[in-house]
Amino acid sequence: MLYSRILLVLLAGATLLQAQTTSPIDPRVKAIIEEVRQLQQKQQSYEALKKLDEADAISPGNAYIANVRGSVYTAPPLRDYVKARECFEFAEKLMPAAFEPKFNKTELLYVEHKYAEAEAGFTKLLVDFIKLREDVRHLVQFKIVICQLKQGKVAEAEKTSTGFTFMGDTPAYYYIKSAFAFQLTDAEEAKKWVSKAGKIFKPQDNVVYLDTLMEAGWLNSIAAEGDTK
Repeated sequence: MLYSRILLVLLAGATLLQAQTTSPIDPRVKAIIEEVRQLQQKQQSYEALKKLDEADAISPGNAYIANVRGSVYTAPPLRDYVKARECFEFAEKLMPAAFEPKFNKTELLYVEHKYAEAEAGFTKLLVDFIKLREDVRHLVQFKIVICQLKQGKVAEAEKTSTGFTFMGDTPAYYYIKSAFAFQLTDAEEAKKWVSKAGKIFKPQDNVVYLDTLMEAGWLNSIAAEGDTK
């Protein structure tokens, strides 16, 4: 499954999708979060949690830190979804109008393969946050497509995919094509679409899509050509 989870500070800064926070982030905390990201890439989750304790000492009761802690609990080797959800709910309590905690809670449903609930959650996010950046919106729509395909709702997935083209500024089109191919058990065709995206877009643009395919059980690792099962 997942060997290089992008920190879900929404995927917030760590996962490239940082929305607005209610107050500036202490530079010392940002530096620690960067260390945590590096530790996560090495699956050194316990060391990452210790670093986050240092961040908590600097800025107690910080939603930003809670989001990161939740992402650490979500990823291997911990995979502690109970604690992860507690972190995300705490962050949401601190920032009830923020996008990140709501996304992270829904992403956790996706990671747990609760596709119907995740689809509903991601769909609500698009309704509640109509001014999302295009890259964030496309990623959420892609996740909805996966949820629908996993439920066998092919017609709905095709409708959700309407409007995406190879001319887009995000890799969404290519990964949607890949997802449909995976659903049809055509792994070779799916790999071709993943490979095309890897040649066109930067690694940091592709990684969140690869991660989504991995959590769906369609990829073994984040690799340029999508190492399939």
